[in-house]
Amino acid sequence: MVNVGQLEDECGVGWLAKASKVTEQVRYGIGEWYGHLISGLSAEQLHQFGTIGSGKFEGAPCPFRIAADPAALCNKPGGVCTLRKHVRDADGNVSLAGPLVTVCPSRFWSGNEVFGWIGNAILGTTTPTLVKEVQFLTALTEEDDEKEGDAVGRIDTILVDPTDHSKWCAMEIQAVYFSGPAMPSHLAQYRDATVAPVFPDKNRRPDFRSCGPKRLMPQLQTKVPTLRRWGKKMAVVVDKPFFSSLGKMTQVPHISNADIAWFVIDYSTDDGSIFLERTVHTTLESSVEALTAGVPLSLAAFEAEMGRFLTGNDKRSRSKVVRLDAPAPSPDGGSDLWGGAELPDPEGMTQ
Repeated sequence: MVNVGQLEDECGVGWLAKASKVTEQVRYGIGEWYGHLISGLSAEQLHQFGTIGSGKFEGAPCPFRIAADPAALCNKPGGVCTLRKHVRDADGNVSLAGPLVTVCPSRFWSGNEVFGWIGNAILGTTTPTLVKEVQFLTALTEEDDEKEGDAVGRIDTILVDPTDHSKWCAMEIQAVYFSGPAMPSHLAQYRDATVAPVFPDKNRRPDFRSCGPKRLMPQLQTKVPTLRRWGKKMAVVVDKPFFSSLGKMTQVPHISNADIAWFVIDYSTDDGSIFLERTVHTTLESSVEALTAGVPLSLAAFEAEMGRFLTGNDKRSRSKVVRLDAPAPSPDGGSDLWGGAELPDPEGMTQ
């Protein structure tokens, strides 16, 4: 017979707890699909959505935007609104855990609630008028003028007091990218499923670093200084998991002293309803510090990482190292290198 006390003495008190967790698997999968919580879909709906896969569901309404635009349709291939942790235990039972993570920006539009929260806090109205995608930067060259799709050159949405058009604020919405294999294989798992959730076939996870420092931060650094000179505020809408991934922000006591008002939202995992989790008033500088928060590696750890690339013969190492004295074809055609930075997998980086 195994002496549990002896095992705890030899392996530590938490040994049994750690051993029991080895059999539990956690992966991110669909949280909401075409506006519905995955756990509430019927077998017929699961088959229908799974058959569509990553294609376009023609004529499918976007339930989150219809309050603002009754004709709004879902324009996201695959129709995944949010992700959520899927947990499989030792017996193969699958359950859902943790909060919903927003991967489609339209999810924030639910019931126009977020616009009312921002309008009330900054403009003094719960029914602001929205002006979408307003040009912010003028082109210096004709070539620049052609780049109308540049998000940094436009403000996502302007909220205007309908009774006084001189009262307005800017708004940026930031959903989360995911990292890992593309979603079609996970969507296809539901073609023959009768109940949900189904444990995801591959490892995928929210990639907060890609949507924070790499996308949202340049937006704020470009737009907020000018807005500040104009005496206008920037509202940033993110969900609770995204905000929790950031470093600490220094809050200012009143919005009049803030450059940015962060509106942090969350969703009920019972019915999907949206609610305001908190509002944070802060400066641009504090926001940038929070977005870039991280602990630098030690010199030894950094050089060890570099050494692994220099001496490694695996595909990733060979993709990262360019030997000018002995040029050799990159195993992937150099797609992992662009100005010394590794680019995300376009199939696995989806908003």
